[in-house]
Amino acid sequence: MNINRLPPEILKLILFEAVKEESGKPSTVANHRLLGVCFQWKNLLVTNPGFWTNVHIWLVGDQSERIHSGGMSSTPNPDRYLKMLDLQLQRAGSNLLDVFLCIDVEAELARPFFGLMLHRAPFRRWRTLEILKVNWGSYALPITREDDGFVNLESIEISYECEPDLVRLIDRTATSKMTVFHANLSFEEVQEFFPNILSKISELELGIESRGDFSPPPNVVTLTLPSFQLNSLSHILHLTLTYRQSITPFFIHDWTNLVSLDFIVGDLHSSLPPAQQIVSFPSLETLIIRGTLYIALAHFSAPRLRDLQFIDGWNSVLDSVDGLHEVLSHPSFLLSPSGVIEVHFPLNKKTLTDLIWAFPLMKTLKLHFEEDYDGWETVKSVFCNWRTTKRMAIQSETEATSSHSTVLMQQLVSLDLRLKWDYEEGMSEDWKVRMLKVLEDTKGTSLNEIRCSWMIRTDYMPGPGGSYILLVPSIFQTIVSPDLGPKWTPPIICQRQPDEKKGEILEDIQGNEGNNMLI
Repeated sequence: MNINRLPPEILKLILFEAVKEESGKPSTVANHRLLGVCFQWKNLLVTNPGFWTNVHIWLVGDQSERIHSGGMSSTPNPDRYLKMLDLQLQRAGSNLLDVFLCIDVEAELARPFFGLMLHRAPFRRWRTLEILKVNWGSYALPITREDDGFVNLESIEISYECEPDLVRLIDRTATSKMTVFHANLSFEEVQEFFPNILSKISELELGIESRGDFSPPPNVVTLTLPSFQLNSLSHILHLTLTYRQSITPFFIHDWTNLVSLDFIVGDLHSSLPPAQQIVSFPSLETLIIRGTLYIALAHFSAPRLRDLQFIDGWNSVLDSVDGLHEVLSHPSFLLSPSGVIEVHFPLNKKTLTDLIWAFPLMKTLKLHFEEDYDGWETVKSVFCNWRTTKRMAIQSETEATSSHSTVLMQQLVSLDLRLKWDYEEGMSEDWKVRMLKVLEDTKGTSLNEIRCSWMIRTDYMPGPGGSYILLVPSIFQTIVSPDLGPKWTPPIICQRQPDEKKGEILEDIQGNEGNNMLI
């Protein structure tokens, strides 16, 4: 079917998905590429304001002539850039805007830029704001009315520094719509410069350690910190700790209401508590542990745990595998997630078998592998010899634990394989055959779906206007994305037919894992 025969509203949805960045915002770079495809697409893009709401400004020092809007650079001509920015803001209509700022220039260059912004897109139209740096010399903001402030701002992220008068205006005019605040600041600095915002937000992320322990206000329920520096955590629902942690503070605080936890375990030799000491997380549903010292989990109890991720640290993969094997075989290990288990490093047969044995209630198992042969050999040795694997596991257990064999592989519904090597033509067909074999050999278990995706290597080449084009295998016909970071091909999916006699290959489809790829 010719895509241009689709109804305009359907084509608009398809094109919006095509230009959407990982953040969910439309990419102006991708917009400008699609403008050149045909008149129909151009007309659809320029008449729909939602495609033009992501405004990306980069105006720095001697390179002030190289200014970006949505990642697209202009010719070395500030006047031409302002015309391009003016055109984008006109196309955005009256929609709220997502703005990125990196400005480090003198007042004479900042003045025409902000003159245009305040005319076409006053601060009251800014929905989100990301500040890398704002330094404009002696320029002064011409704000005279309260409703010219950031009354519709919902989130702000400050990475480096910001002009004091802009900081004061943001904090003074922020309303209850402001919910998210991320900054490379300490808690004391947030208290000093953003007291109004601090009293309103529900999500707070700090990049710098504070001078001492502090208590976040009760309105903050999602918190990201470098390390434990808290007096009270009873109202926190979601906690992320970005520096390596001793597990000793876990025994001090009340975790009654915590729903999700993401942390990195530090050195255990000086902080490991006696085996009988247990930290209780009665409400915890999601747990992400990073590093290699997973043995810390032997001291955790989380009866409502649904999802658990093991993410390797800066050590070798072997250290991560050893750390996982150590905690799985520990007699005090109590966690039994009922949802998704994800392991971000390749496992050997022994550790994968132990993991399946240790988590009889999991519904989905996500495994990452580095090499094609090793990945398949591990999967085959465990799942294609399942009856032998199960018998060996039972024989290695005591009488007390072998009674659990009746539920082994009776809850696992989906196996999701993430393959981190370069895709080569024919690999998808090979893995379809392999996936069918796994389903055939696990007949009689609850496993009825296998997914397989390849990582897209982040190889870039220069693109038009200073942007970058992401190079991917041609078989996926994937177009460009300005986003960095890991991306995955659309998964191939193999499902068991209802009679469980044979697996069935479904069409290659793009799920959430496709990460905004264009098909």
